Amino acid sequence: MTSVDPMFGWDLTFKTVEKDIKRNSDVLVSFIHWNLTKRGFRTIGIGDERTLTGDEEKSELLPAGWNDKENYTLRYVLDGKLFILHGLNTDGNLIVNLMKCEDLAVSNIALKIDDAVKEVKGSIEKMIPNHKDLMFSIRRDLIDTIVGRIMVTTETQTSRTPSSRGLPVDPLRVPSRPLPQPDTPNLWEPPAGVPNIGRSDLDPFAPLGGGMLFNPFGPNRDIENPGLGIPGGLPRGSVPPGARFDPFGPPGGPMPGRRPNAPDADHLPPPGFNGNDMFM
Repeated sequence: MTSVDPMFGWDLTFKTVEKDIKRNSDVLVSFIHWNLTKRGFRTIGIGDERTLTGDEEKSELLPAGWNDKENYTLRYVLDGKLFILHGLNTDGNLIVNLMKCEDLAVSNIALKIDDAVKEVKGSIEKMIPNHKDLMFSIRRDLIDTIVGRIMVTTETQTSRTPSSRGLPVDPLRVPSRPLPQPDTPNLWEPPAGVPNIGRSDLDPFAPLGGGMLFNPFGPNRDIENPGLGIPGGLPRGSVPPGARFDPFGPPGGPMPGRRPNAPDADHLPPPGFNGNDMFM
């Protein structure tokens, strides 16, 4: 079994235009034309007219006058769609654009003419030494960019069509069920294990009392660390370790059944003050 020669058809194509070749860029355009015809494109003449009448004669040959001007403008048809090939000679480069007139999609390729084409006659190896790399670039950047776009779109739409033959469904494509939402918590009540401190400052309907100040006489006082001076003890951390502290009253608070003693005001009263010994 013999493999198909990737250059099959080039010699015949070049023979039909060999007498018209005038410059190196002509060789490149004829080579691009051959690659297009291998993919099913057919020429319908020169120019940039963007409408089809349906009476155009399709051909695998380059039309007459294809290289009469410095730049190139060729019209092609593929699957009933009109394409226009523009070749622009500028500063030793050939910039080629292929436009699909239906949606104005454009692909392009830029070639340095003298680096790509070494001879205007002879075998393909002499004219375009890197013809294999050039074929790959033309197919990838100029043709497949537009023709492949149609194919990918069709395949994508086909793959998204729901199956009606009972084929297995990809579980990754099945939308997950929404998780049940928990009951709305009571935002006024503190979480479990957290003292109910400060609720009256947050809830306008809360009963009086409480607030952000901790009540040292409340049931939540720290019995094991009573502190000094106030009945029931000070809250933990009120007196830093090692600090000098003047107790408010007898250690441990008043005796049961007795009122707390008045504070001991050991400062001097103001001049002329005849009241009791309390300044404040």
